[in-house]
Amino acid sequence: MVERARLKVYLSVPIVNFYDSEVTSLLGKILTDLGFDISSPWVLSGKDVGMTPEEIFYRDINAVKESDILLAEISKPSHGVGMEIMQAYISNKKIILVARENSSISFLVKGIPNAILLEYKNYIDLEAKLRKILKEMIVV
Repeated sequence: MVERARLKVYLSVPIVNFYDSEVTSLLGKILTDLGFDISSPWVLSGKDVGMTPEEIFYRDINAVKESDILLAEISKPSHGVGMEIMQAYISNKKIILVARENSSISFLVKGIPNAILLEYKNYIDLEAKLRKILKEMIVV
């Protein structure tokens, strides 16, 4: 029996400003529960230590390029998250954007062709909606 390849998801969250360990942990749990590989595990700790900004740039951009899907939490603005979203777009990756309802989201980001924008009321709502979307992306 041949095991299917696990899809790689680049989890993109603000780290320098507005890091939210609760939502980041929830997103990580959902991804691992469903059998996805997280290609950006460093975001789960919210810390980037021991690397230069240039090393972080190349690590993140290359990890986006090597992923199948980009999942970004965009409730709060972040230059880095925006750059990762653009890299995913120009690399023809599937893009899922999650944001709390009534967040102020850039029209440029809202306008990304074929991106899925999931707005949520609370973490229970987020988990239910995101699990449904991700399950549809799993090829059996």
